[in-house]
Amino acid sequence: MLLKKNGYNQNKILWAVETNSGLTRSRNEDYYIARPAFGLWVLCDGVGGHAEGAMASRVCAETIAYSIIHGKDLDQAIQLSHEAVRTLGRKASNHSGHPCSTVAVLLISERKWTVAWVGDTRVWLFEKKRLQQITRDHTVVRKLLDWGVITEEEAKNHPDRHKVTRAIGIGKDCIEISIQTGAWNSNQVFILGTDGMACRDEPEILSNILINTVIPDQIVDKLAYASLQISGGDNFTIAVVGRSLENYFIRKAVEKSREIWSRRSRTVGLFQPVPF
Repeated sequence: MLLKKNGYNQNKILWAVETNSGLTRSRNEDYYIARPAFGLWVLCDGVGGHAEGAMASRVCAETIAYSIIHGKDLDQAIQLSHEAVRTLGRKASNHSGHPCSTVAVLLISERKWTVAWVGDTRVWLFEKKRLQQITRDHTVVRKLLDWGVITEEEAKNHPDRHKVTRAIGIGKDCIEISIQTGAWNSNQVFILGTDGMACRDEPEILSNILINTVIPDQIVDKLAYASLQISGGDNFTIAVVGRSLENYFIRKAVEKSREIWSRRSRTVGLFQPVPF
């Protein structure tokens, strides 16, 4: 089981990310990039059953990050990633299938957030004890739900639930991108998750974790644990972004934690923690 976890505090925004190959797979086809200095988080999932999925997700994420950092807007960055993965596919033409990837991007700029996605990697917004799914899957099952052919309960175990209708690297020269925007504030928490993340279709479980857990690092731990316990058969990547240190409640929680650490460190003669 391969595991990678990171967290960082940049510009007073708390965040954490974990990616895991799951319990049965030797390769992790997910890939993420976090660039908090630019307010950027990117999650990609190489589509299962297609050649070079791991490379496709990496090329997709790295192209988006590079493009944003060098001044491209989000739509341009994703279009460039689409062309980059298509080029990868042409070079890998001797393999079966075509490399492709889903993607979800969160971009926070000043007091605005933007979420863009292609495929079924999801983004949720938690605010004022209310969970809202920002993204809408580009999948066969989502279409069946929209047409009223199946129920939400049937969708959870439908044999085509992992089949996407859009992916980076597949289709026409220009990929159709879905985008949502909103006003950013320090009470918000964003959750990004690839399709191996457990509880994706259980909003009450996600809400309960978010209501009772404060720090993004702890939220990621609980969601990752659930993903391994409930399913564990697929790669998953989970990012939690939000709850700024400017928020009074969060700041006090962090200060209390450091106060406890300070008292314990004095007892054993350790160095004092560095203040904010």
